[in-house]
Amino acid sequence: MEAQRRQLWFKTARAASVFLLASMCFAILVPIRAQAGPFLRAGSTGESVAIVQEILSGLGYYTGRVDGIFGPLTDKAVRAFQSASGLVPDGIVGPLTWAALERVGEVSRGKTGPLRGRLIVLDAGHGGSEPGAISPWGDKEKDFTLGIALKTRRFLEEMGATVVLTRYGDYPPGSDWGYPVDDLLARASIANSNGADIFVSIHINAYPQDPGVSGVMGFYRRGSSESYALASKIAWAVNASSGLKMIDVQQGPYYVLNRTYMPAALIEVGFMTNRNDVLSLRLGSFQDKVAQGIAAGIVAYFGR
Repeated sequence: MEAQRRQLWFKTARAASVFLLASMCFAILVPIRAQAGPFLRAGSTGESVAIVQEILSGLGYYTGRVDGIFGPLTDKAVRAFQSASGLVPDGIVGPLTWAALERVGEVSRGKTGPLRGRLIVLDAGHGGSEPGAISPWGDKEKDFTLGIALKTRRFLEEMGATVVLTRYGDYPPGSDWGYPVDDLLARASIANSNGADIFVSIHINAYPQDPGVSGVMGFYRRGSSESYALASKIAWAVNASSGLKMIDVQQGPYYVLNRTYMPAALIEVGFMTNRNDVLSLRLGSFQDKVAQGIAAGIVAYFGR
């Protein structure tokens, strides 16, 4: 009987230890996954690949053109970097490789510029099964917001900022955390857990009642003068950089504005219901202008 009780005690203690270890691992891994970029490998394309190419080029591993295409030269450069960093040289840019690139990239860039020491969270609206507003011509808001966020990230990093995105691809934030989570909660949690200096959410507006409506709008947290200043600076800067009409800056009832602990702004860039706006948003050059405006507004906010 005593032996059975002892055996039961050991099983209970072991189960508790396993649970504690799993909890510790979860606490450690969740923030890492929250910051990690998408998995990239040969055949991948897009802005994230271009970011990897730029970092590897600055480090001397990549000698090709920064084109956002994960081809043989990029694969070779990634493997060489992984080997030199003590990682498995598998050519796959996953969380560990992203972390190593970020660490070395910060050193190589020196993190100089007007945004040095600032941590900024950019939130590309919608994602995954939630497309956001859909234009009469089939364009999805989630695609435009992600493109602008990725471009804005590059401009901000060039000015010394550390930038975390709530999503790096076409998926809802938090969907890769390993447990069910509301995507709005995940967006706010990523900003709060990283101790961000500011939070900026990027969206495209829609007004089916009048397809002629076009322009930029900024929203801020009620009662926060800092959030108002942030939204105002960004909205006016996007107006100047893109040529979109400035509509106004308003208090916003949005979850991501009222559940984040830092100055927060939500920017509506154009209208999915306006044909000219959509035609512009399809152009990478126009998205660059919008991204430059968002970055300029952020610089202006910190430089007050």
